[in-house]
Amino acid sequence: MFDKRTRIIVGMTTLYNEYLGISIPGLARLGKKFTLIIYNDNPDTKVKKSYIRRLGYRGKLYVVNGGHNIGQLRARLAIVDFVRKKKLNADWFIFVDDDDILANIVIPNVSKNNFAIIQNMAVVRTRLIDVLRVARNATNYTIDNENIYLVRPHVGLAGTLVRYSAILRMADVMNNALQSISDVDESLTFRPPVDMMMWSALNIIARHDNERATPIYMDTINYIATDVDTCPTKYGMNIQPTKNPTQQISRAIARYDAAIRAALHDNNAALWGNN
Repeated sequence: MFDKRTRIIVGMTTLYNEYLGISIPGLARLGKKFTLIIYNDNPDTKVKKSYIRRLGYRGKLYVVNGGHNIGQLRARLAIVDFVRKKKLNADWFIFVDDDDILANIVIPNVSKNNFAIIQNMAVVRTRLIDVLRVARNATNYTIDNENIYLVRPHVGLAGTLVRYSAILRMADVMNNALQSISDVDESLTFRPPVDMMMWSALNIIARHDNERATPIYMDTINYIATDVDTCPTKYGMNIQPTKNPTQQISRAIARYDAAIRAALHDNNAALWGNN
């Protein structure tokens, strides 16, 4: 039922490097070989391999220190570009945020049409002690729907296993759509919903290339998110819209989706033009 031979790449972006003290020890305890790639999006700091080793991770490791802050989307795309340039091979890819914990990395045998494996997420929302506990032991928590609640299923790119080929394809299309995506970003009065936007783009692209493509759901908790920082703003912008947040985010995602579909259309037109 489970494939023990699969090759996996874990991509992690970091801005506040202190958060690595939460995420890296969890990766070190997974008990499965994988390649970790860290992109440091903080130009004022330098993350060294020796620091990651001191946090307990002993597996294959690459660290990229960015020269200037480029944001989560471009930092994630930079990881994929790095993977391509290094000609790293893998079967599956997963993004992990630096303040979250990957609880397991088990991969079932699934159809070739399954481009992603959706699972569940536990969210630590109120108490620092719970963050400290899960940082030391990813099973040391209780879902009480007050301090820690369950997202079942968790639909998003962070914490979701994606086929390596699908991640490469998504990055190609998104790189072509970056200007249009930036135009949407600049029109918003709140932080761009990067994770939701990338997940939606992945689905659009996968189904554009293969009408049978679909994610598959596995009813397990593989990701623990920390949400104890309740500051309403970040980098001078509201994290959420102040009015009708669901509606505003949905409209933004629709505009991002349109940019992705336009990039796919342009790519198809270019292919036809070359024939």
